[in-house]
Amino acid sequence: MKDLFASLYEWFGLIPLYSTDLGDMLRGYDVTCTDYINTPWYLYIGWIMVGVTAFVYALQYHIIDSARWNKKQHWWLFALVIVLINFIAAFSISFNEMNAGDYCKDLHPTTADCLMFGLSNAIWSFIFFLLITSIPFIRKASTNCRHTTFWKP
Repeated sequence: MKDLFASLYEWFGLIPLYSTDLGDMLRGYDVTCTDYINTPWYLYIGWIMVGVTAFVYALQYHIIDSARWNKKQHWWLFALVIVLINFIAAFSISFNEMNAGDYCKDLHPTTADCLMFGLSNAIWSFIFFLLITSIPFIRKASTNCRHTTFWKP
């Protein structure tokens, strides 16, 4: 799972938005610079992204599920909340880990790398929200919001 989230956040090696130093730190490269045995932050941040996105989806479509919240602008409002929460989570975790210095000293991650990792996490959370709100059989349990999607709000 760690490798799946790592390849997602690094955009499958095509256009990583941040340095490989931050990527190695998030994979868990240890202080002795010998192996990836430190905290696997890619895995934790990836599951936080999935959990937050799924919770906000459930909040809109199954918990609130109100006729007042089934408009196009409400879908975008919930998407914005997801993007902001996931950006803040990814940035703050990676930035705090970078400042703690509990990684290989050969790595040189920067604050800009942490910002771009937060942006990468925010984009993937938006894509995940777009996908789960586009699947009709999942939304079918919603009474009022089942027709509210990115494609047909």
